[in-house]
Amino acid sequence: MNKVIVAGGPSLVRTALTRVIDASGTLRAVGTAARGEELADLLDAGVDADVVLLDRSIRTARQGGFTALVTETCAAARTVVFGAPSAQEVDAQVRAGATGVLGADVSAAQLVAALETVCRGGLVVALGTAPAVNRAQARVTPELTRDLSVREREILTMLSSGQDSASIARDLGLSPLTVKTHITNMLSKLGIRRRGHLIAFAYESGLIVPGMTPTSFLPPLLRAPS
Repeated sequence: MNKVIVAGGPSLVRTALTRVIDASGTLRAVGTAARGEELADLLDAGVDADVVLLDRSIRTARQGGFTALVTETCAAARTVVFGAPSAQEVDAQVRAGATGVLGADVSAAQLVAALETVCRGGLVVALGTAPAVNRAQARVTPELTRDLSVREREILTMLSSGQDSASIARDLGLSPLTVKTHITNMLSKLGIRRRGHLIAFAYESGLIVPGMTPTSFLPPLLRAPS
């Protein structure tokens, strides 16, 4: 059973999130924190957690604010940001290290599914009814996307929808090593150092649009040879 720390937000919200987590049957809340400093104390004390559910409204005295807190938390455990106000936040929080970004209006089932996916090593972005990214404002140029092969774009799309390497390999009929090789090649082509930052590229380039259902993440591409 995967362990979760719930941090930030009003006391009532933390209680509700804890109950949803404990009722899942696959997750268990092992601690709560009202402020960033309380969360740091829990992690410093060695509380065993697989993932931290970090409310966007958490108060912290850290220089650099919330983004700095995300970076610090990610050094200790996988981190899911809860209550992201807009699609514009996705890039900043993923670049800070978050492996999940959720809007405040996700359902209990979506929350549990997102936490389970992150615990398995996947990446999740679910902003509910968030507007689509304005591609004209994206900082990543289309030329960078064209540098990727059809197979690489396909794998990146699946990765950004929350699938891990094992499930991508299974769905595409590839070996896990082949999928990992494709991901390594993408990191090299795009000049990205961390796998988690690939999802930010997917959003900035317009390859992924927030608000899509998981099945609509897959582009209409023919299955390419590996």
